Amino acid sequence: MPSLQAMHLVVCLMLFISGNVATAVFVPRGETAVLECDKTPTGDPIIMITWKVHQLDNSHCVYSNTGNKTFSNCSNRIELNSASLRIYNATVTDDGNYTCQTVTAGGTFINHVVLQVIVEPSVTLILNRNSLPECRAHGGNPAANISWVSEAVGSITTKTAMQPDRNWTVTSTYTATSNNVTQITCLVSHPSFSHPQNLSIFISPNKGDAYVLLVVIFAVLVILIIIGFLLFWTMSQRFRTCLSKEIKNTTVTPQDNDNEQNKEDVEPYASYTQKINTIYNSVSEM
Repeated sequence: MPSLQAMHLVVCLMLFISGNVATAVFVPRGETAVLECDKTPTGDPIIMITWKVHQLDNSHCVYSNTGNKTFSNCSNRIELNSASLRIYNATVTDDGNYTCQTVTAGGTFINHVVLQVIVEPSVTLILNRNSLPECRAHGGNPAANISWVSEAVGSITTKTAMQPDRNWTVTSTYTATSNNVTQITCLVSHPSFSHPQNLSIFISPNKGDAYVLLVVIFAVLVILIIIGFLLFWTMSQRFRTCLSKEIKNTTVTPQDNDNEQNKEDVEPYASYTQKINTIYNSVSEM
């Protein structure tokens, strides 16, 4: 979106092409703007003077004086003083094109005045959340101009936005294309400054690489934790299986006890039978 100053220049250019010369008036916010209506070429007394106001926010009003009668539907801050128009406590909403029309015995004459109210912006330079230098000119009128001075060539992204109070905020971000950049300077130009303001900031080299490395380390740690958990779960399952088998092998069932008891009962009988058989064999041989 173009600044108000650029829009004023366009208006002046259009008026110049049409044959009407426009006068540009700049006044700081809060002060009184005095818009002069040029004297008539013939020098004849003014019969009627009319100021037509066309502000940049599409507001319109008229202030006229016929000597004994005054008409105005403009703000109470606007007052006609002889042929000049005075605007007290000027604000950015007063920006616009003011047309003075005078009527004399020699004819009707028209003059154009372009008014711009100057508001000084506040300037800051910080590292944003992406660790990139961000220069901002906030709350100015017209919009400030931002440029950069760096040790190496980089890419610049600039955004201009009008605030609800009709002031402008310009935000410019610098992205270095080289890792060797350690210092960056922001230059801000504005009609309210006697000379451009410059702010410098130091940036750590390889800031982006360090961020990527941190992300990689975090990802590796997460993977290791997941693998460790899976290994622990697998080993615990195997341990539980082995423990279950060991308990099963060492447990004596009631059937085993009966077999052992029968074995003990059979052994004495077998021994007795063997003895009887031995005696019997001995008697037979006799």
